[in-house]
Amino acid sequence: MVLTFLISNMALTESAVQNIISNNCWAEECPVHHSRLVLLDIPFINYDGFSQIGQIMVLDVIKNETIALFKELANRSFPISSLLLMDSFKGDDVASMNANNSSAFNGRRIMNTNRWSSHAYGVAIDINPRQNPYLRFNTDENTIKVLPDEALPFVNRTVPKKGMVEPIVDLFAQYGFTEWGGRWDDKPDYHHFQMPWDRINALF
Repeated sequence: MVLTFLISNMALTESAVQNIISNNCWAEECPVHHSRLVLLDIPFINYDGFSQIGQIMVLDVIKNETIALFKELANRSFPISSLLLMDSFKGDDVASMNANNSSAFNGRRIMNTNRWSSHAYGVAIDINPRQNPYLRFNTDENTIKVLPDEALPFVNRTVPKKGMVEPIVDLFAQYGFTEWGGRWDDKPDYHHFQMPWDRINALF
């Protein structure tokens, strides 16, 4: 399948900047300035097998890797449920997960911490959160919180299902997203891919 990929803006328009500010996705204290972000129009294959256009926002210097990655995902007919900017969810990561939305930049901190997420640098991508949940372990209470709410059928990673990311982990690594949240022992985050922190720090 041949799809056309376009960079809609090398720099965000004034309207796009106001959107990410008013919808809690960017503020002055964010670790990357909005002038370093680019907006990409991304064709992708949906769960019905059809092509549609989504959008993703990433750090300017990784736009080529991001475009090449999504081209290969489309060529493999890997299904993506939704590809909307985080301002559609007012920067609410849980709301985006509940909508099974795939996304990249979001000027937020790591959940339950004061540390900036790799998403706040525009160098992390989340794919199909429902099929690839985030697990929060509470060792004191011996419980596991599964996010998003409808992801429970996908906690068992030994049974392959449509939209699960295990077949594309190596592909993400090929384009620089070598850290996969599914390998995190304390809080597996199967939908999360990012560049390693040593490379992230070298980009600024």
